[in-house]
Amino acid sequence: MTQWQVHIPKRSGLTSELGSNRIEGGLRTKGQFHKKSEPGSPLVSVITVVRDGEKYLEQTIQSILNQTYDNIEYIIVDGASTDGTLDIVRKYEEQIAYWISEPDQGLYDAMNKGSIIATGDYALYLHEGDYFSSSDSVERMFKGGFETAQPPLLIIGNMKMALNDELLDWVLPASQHHVSKYNPPFQGTFIASSIYKTIPYNTLFAIGADTYFWARLRQLGLFRFKYVDCTVAVHRLGGISNARNTEYQRYVEREIIRYIQARQFSVLRLLKWALLANVKKGVRSILGDKIYYKYMLYGVYLFRKRFL
Repeated sequence: MTQWQVHIPKRSGLTSELGSNRIEGGLRTKGQFHKKSEPGSPLVSVITVVRDGEKYLEQTIQSILNQTYDNIEYIIVDGASTDGTLDIVRKYEEQIAYWISEPDQGLYDAMNKGSIIATGDYALYLHEGDYFSSSDSVERMFKGGFETAQPPLLIIGNMKMALNDELLDWVLPASQHHVSKYNPPFQGTFIASSIYKTIPYNTLFAIGADTYFWARLRQLGLFRFKYVDCTVAVHRLGGISNARNTEYQRYVEREIIRYIQARQFSVLRLLKWALLANVKKGVRSILGDKIYYKYMLYGVYLFRKRFL
C-alpha cells in the first residue's frame, strides 16, 4: 500500500468482468508501460469510455496527452464501436497505456471495466466528448489537493459545460458548500484507489449509478474530500444523462435510490417528478436545446448557487 492509499473493506458485488473475446492494445500489451507512483507524484489513471465517438474522441485524447502532469496512465474502454473510433485510438497507441474494445452493458459497466484495469493511486473518468479545460488541469488539482497531511479520498474540482462546441457560462459544483450538499461531477473528481477498486458503479441503474455511488460513499463515511477551486474539465452536453427520453427514468431511479438508502418511498413525490419530467421535456421541445441549456438551465444554476 503506497502513501497515497487508504484501506477500506474489500470490494463486493462487482458485475463487470473482462471478457475473453476482445480487441486490446496500448503500451501495456507490449510491456512498455513503466509509470508508477512516485514520492510527491501519485500515478493518476484517466479513463475514457467511448462508443461510436469518432466526432469528439480525438479532442478528449489530446487534452489528456498534453497534460503537464506526466505521471498519467491513460486507459480507453470502447464498447465495440462500428465507426472510426478505433482508427483514432490506434493513431495514439504509443501514448495510451491500455485500450480495450468489446461489447458492454452500458456506460457504468464500461466504467467498472476501467476501474478493474486501472493501477493509479487516483482515477478520473473523462469520457469521449469531455476534455480537460487546460493543459495544467491535473497539475493544479494535485498541487492544491495535497495541502493537508492526510491524502484525501476525493479531490474535487469544478467542471464547465459545453453545448456542441460552445462553452457555456455555468460551472459545477462552484464551491465547497455545493460539494457538501450535492453530488460532484465525476469529470472533475479524482477518486482514490481504495475507493474505485472496492466500490463499483451499480449497473442496475442506467442513469443514476453515479448518484447511487456518491450516496453509498456518504453512507459509508467515505465522502471525505478536498475541494480545489480549479476548473478541471469541460463536459459536452448530449450524452445519455442529457437525452430527452431518459427524464422519467432518471427520477424513477432517484426514488429507488432513496428507498435503498433510507427506506423512504413516496408515490406522491414520484408523481411530482413525472410531472416535472413532462414539463422539462415540453419546454425543451419548444425552446430547442440551445436556449434550454444556455438560458433556462443556466438560470436555475444561478438560483441554486446564490440561494441554496
